[in-house]
Amino acid sequence: MEIKRFDMEKDLQRLESYLRECYYETGNMTSWLPQRLHDLIYRMDVQYTDCGLPRSADYIFMWEDGGSIVGCILPDGDAVYMSIKKGHESIFADMVSYAEENCLPLFQKDKDGSVDFLVIANDSLAYRGEILTEMGYSRQAEEDYDNYVYPQTAAVTVELPDGYKLLCGNEYPDEALKWSALNLGFHPELEAVGYRNGMTAYESRKKSSMYADSFEVIITDEETADENNVCAYCFVYVDTVTKTALIEPVSTREKYRHKGLGTALMHGAILKCREKGVLKCYVNSYDWRRRFYNAAGFITEDSVGFWHKRLK
Repeated sequence: MEIKRFDMEKDLQRLESYLRECYYETGNMTSWLPQRLHDLIYRMDVQYTDCGLPRSADYIFMWEDGGSIVGCILPDGDAVYMSIKKGHESIFADMVSYAEENCLPLFQKDKDGSVDFLVIANDSLAYRGEILTEMGYSRQAEEDYDNYVYPQTAAVTVELPDGYKLLCGNEYPDEALKWSALNLGFHPELEAVGYRNGMTAYESRKKSSMYADSFEVIITDEETADENNVCAYCFVYVDTVTKTALIEPVSTREKYRHKGLGTALMHGAILKCREKGVLKCYVNSYDWRRRFYNAAGFITEDSVGFWHKRLK
């Protein structure tokens, strides 16, 4: 067994193929989809570097057996996930120990020099929770959820209040307003100061080989006098090989919530996925958002635990 650090130029397509193989074996999200890897590399890593933080992709490590990838550490900011091919579950503990030694730069140190090391593990893979407990990790009460819908058979329609409109991608040409509205949804306190963020992460995402097949969905307020009339936004990564989609991120600006716009946004995304031949569409959620996605037609596939351990 050989451990290699991920090299973007040499290994991206290999890692994509590995993740697709894992998906074909399981039919679920217990290994990352290639779409999530692209989101990490082309969007999240740019946001991290803009903030002076290390790139997660620099801390991807691959376990190879006979030249084939059988497992990998996939960091996501201040957390790590282990993807393991069926039949190689025995390497999990070694992967966690390796991450503890080699992924520490991703985590901020507390005043005493320690870090809250975070490992993410799907609850359906019960052996991981057992091993993490033995290694001194504790699972927090809050959890994440993987949710899916089958676009080809989903009974959904787009229903909007009067004065609102749903658009896809280039039907709304002002990219700065779309990206700004997305972030205002995450940080509504910035609305009052007329927040307009940089476009580096937005532009970087266009470098993804999946970008041409992926799409944005937005809802606009056609009656507002404000410059930014974007109410809600999501981006949908489409992998034409597996015929899967991943919706990431999703956001509705605070002043437009509780109007049914978020549900309409999700239904618009599902219908566009149907048009593109997507067979299964995923969205990840936590806390109350799972109820929102379930109400919009998504089925919860798995819960995901956050496992913490104090390291120095």
